[in-house]
Amino acid sequence: MSNFDFDNDDNINVSELIAQYEQSVKNDNTPFFDQDDYEAIVEYYEEKGQFEHAMNAVEKSLQQYPYSSILLIKKAQVYFELKQLQLALEILDKAEIFDSSEIGIYLLRAEIFTFQSRYKEAVDILEKLLETSERDDLTDIYLQLCDVYEDWEKYFEVYDCLVACLKIDPNNEEALNRFNYCVEITDKYEESIPFHKKLIDINPYNEFAWYNLACSYRGVDEYENAIEAFEYVLAINDDADFVYQDIAELHFKKGEFKKSLEVIREMCNTFEADDEIYFLQGKCHEALGDMKMARYCYRKAVHDNPSLSDAYFRIGETYKHEGLWEQAYKSFQKANELEKEQYEFCLAMAEAAMEISETEVAIDACETAIDIFVKRHEAYFILAKIMAVNGDTETAREILVKGAEVCKTTIELNYAICAIAFIENKLKEGEVLLRMLLEENFGAHDTLFDFSEELKDNVTITNILAEYN
Repeated sequence: MSNFDFDNDDNINVSELIAQYEQSVKNDNTPFFDQDDYEAIVEYYEEKGQFEHAMNAVEKSLQQYPYSSILLIKKAQVYFELKQLQLALEILDKAEIFDSSEIGIYLLRAEIFTFQSRYKEAVDILEKLLETSERDDLTDIYLQLCDVYEDWEKYFEVYDCLVACLKIDPNNEEALNRFNYCVEITDKYEESIPFHKKLIDINPYNEFAWYNLACSYRGVDEYENAIEAFEYVLAINDDADFVYQDIAELHFKKGEFKKSLEVIREMCNTFEADDEIYFLQGKCHEALGDMKMARYCYRKAVHDNPSLSDAYFRIGETYKHEGLWEQAYKSFQKANELEKEQYEFCLAMAEAAMEISETEVAIDACETAIDIFVKRHEAYFILAKIMAVNGDTETAREILVKGAEVCKTTIELNYAICAIAFIENKLKEGEVLLRMLLEENFGAHDTLFDFSEELKDNVTITNILAEYN
């Protein structure tokens, strides 16, 4: 039987091969196929997740080619997929007897050991393989080593293996695609910049190297260089729609909101926007002060992705900016329903609830926020403010004192305690505390008025602030 062309995009020949094989099985005939065809049949069933069929096929293949190490590796692979690890290892031992030079034996054995968390044994196998293998096989071995170290959570070793792999094959797409995640984990942004520049010197049209270079520049806050590198990616491959988003986000980080919108518009002329693009568009309009257009974009984002809690949160923020607290409350409520126990969402919900006199909801939201991050001060501040607004300054003070005991940042809470002293008309206590706080941090004094806007009209406070201003 002739070999089949498995590179055919229409998979016509693969379909014919599988049809012939299955017909022979149905008729209970002894099939006769080339070894390459058997490999393709087994791989077909593996890809479909039909491991029983894959095992039957590999058993039939070994009846015809009993000494084939390649087919034995296939059988071991199927056992591995079925999580019959000991049987897989025994088959690999048998394959090694027939052909000890076949590197697939050692790659699969290392993969099985990795699955068993036998990392040191897996590394030993692969390092020995590096010493004995041909140069053409080294990239596969390094990538397998990356798998071991990644599962082992030794990311600095993953980085070194990726570098070694790319020194051998500067255009290896798998290694290049894996590089960014590893750089993020190891924080090797600066170190990876000259390395990717060398890859680009070797091949100026290596779009993956340009992309990694851009990400590394972004990681060290060199946004202009990052944008330039991303633009090279687009020059090489104008179908890389995701790069437009990277560029737009960098302009946003630089505060260039109009430029960010221009990039998004350029992208939308060719590609269809998704929820992430609509969300970024909304953030730009919000930053430019166009709350209605921001809401329009955020709503398009949630239309595409109804579970996008951040978009509902930002809709709430736009309403808050306009003082439309009822609408803000509803949006914050939706964000909290979608993502429970998110600190910022809880705070926003508490503030909006307080503004529309939903006191119990506001208190619950603050208490949830404190449970999430007990050492952050904002929830204590808002909870105490709710109590003070409702006339319970004693409980408000207790909340603030407790917060000041556990929080990392306490200046805001101490200003709030000072505010309570003035609210209770304890002027001497308030004056002493205010002077002390102004000496410590004058810039935070607006916290007094965040806690109680009525204190802006307090003559004593106004006079003391004038002394320090």
